[in-house]
Amino acid sequence: MRLAAATIASRSRVALARATALTFRRFHPELPFFLLLADEPHESIRSEQEPFEILPFCEIQAPEESRFRFRYGELELSYAATPFLIGRLLELGFDGVLFLKQETLVLDRLDPLFELLARHSILLTPHFLEPPRGRDAFTRERNVLRAGVFNGGVVAFSRCQEARRVLDWWQQKTLRLCLLEVEEGLHYEQRWLDFFPSLAPSCGIVRDPGINVGHWNLAERRIAVRDGRVTACGVPCRIFRFSGYEPHRPDWVTRYNPELRVESTGEAAGVFRRYQLLLEECGWRHTFGLRYAWEYFDNGERITPAMRRLYRLLGDEVERFGNPFLSAGEGSFYSWLRSHAPHLLVGGGRG
Repeated sequence: MRLAAATIASRSRVALARATALTFRRFHPELPFFLLLADEPHESIRSEQEPFEILPFCEIQAPEESRFRFRYGELELSYAATPFLIGRLLELGFDGVLFLKQETLVLDRLDPLFELLARHSILLTPHFLEPPRGRDAFTRERNVLRAGVFNGGVVAFSRCQEARRVLDWWQQKTLRLCLLEVEEGLHYEQRWLDFFPSLAPSCGIVRDPGINVGHWNLAERRIAVRDGRVTACGVPCRIFRFSGYEPHRPDWVTRYNPELRVESTGEAAGVFRRYQLLLEECGWRHTFGLRYAWEYFDNGERITPAMRRLYRLLGDEVERFGNPFLSAGEGSFYSWLRSHAPHLLVGGGRG
């Protein structure tokens, strides 16, 4: 089975992708690891000096590409591109593709995961494998009800008709509906995963407590560290996720819960310290300062979330604007903003 692993990041978050790729390659040097760069190229990010092979965004061949890039902000776009990246790698001839979202460490070999993938069309990892415990149990349960049963940070697809059908459907959703609108039932690309087990009869659910450990299930996974090896509930901890971790706030577990501090996580605190050191080695202090190229019109004016929201609300009407990043011409979206929503351009700033 010809396998590949991949992640997605913009330039400012490429240090996180480096950490993921380095740890994956440590245990699986025989397998290729790809980064979809959801941004313009940068001189400091080149495949020959990275632990991954870089795919330019155009490689995924997303329909209406410029509109796709304009519709979403930096993180939203990286989430929305997930099914397109997986689909493209399967088209390139890989029999199975493991997607690992940025903010991930691989801590052991993933052979059990790949063996499962050989028997299933899709692999999903649930947020919980047992009922949550502790004072915040209901809060965590409610958060998962809003975000989705399955976590989008670890997803795998095999090359088969069933998986392709689900990928096509998922792509249709994330092309325009990769949004955080919880009251409308949307949580980026992730909430759509709830449909997969019913859409794909051979979809597999990973029930290994050592895979996809994160802040949402730390209380149940019982992390232990012995001689540098990490276990969860007594089994090898293979994939540890750091969703919402911010290296400039190393004492916080996640920005999604500022009250949850690393020092309160028991032996897992050592894993967080290991991740922080690796991010330092991967140059996060430099990469976090890199400008997101698709946050600006070609005249240097910043594209704000309000502009993107209005663009989405216009639906198919935006086709007449052509490339939305271009500011010149009476038929451009920028010119339309000047006529119909000039208040959105005031104080937009320049890059």
